[in-house]
Amino acid sequence: MEKAAKARVFMSGRSQHVSPSLISIAFARRRFSIRRDPCNGDIILSEGPGPWAQVFSVLDAANVPDEFLSDAERDRRPPARRAALEELLTGPTKARRKRK
Repeated sequence: MEKAAKARVFMSGRSQHVSPSLISIAFARRRFSIRRDPCNGDIILSEGPGPWAQVFSVLDAANVPDEFLSDAERDRRPPARRAALEELLTGPTKARRKRK
């Protein structure tokens, strides 16, 4: 089992920052996904799947058959406009302007 690296957590204003103490950890990206393992509480940093072009090329290479989803499952209508949801997400002023 690989030895766990230690890191230092410090505050900068109202934000927490993590500083890995081992040089052997090098990150290729500047942004990460972070989640907590529900079983043991470990914090997990993930670099993510990469650029969208890479994601789509992997999906294209998967050769998913056309009949994978039925016509009903492929519902491609535009999403319904929901004023209450827009107001919740954008605030009352912006949502009212969009409805006019």
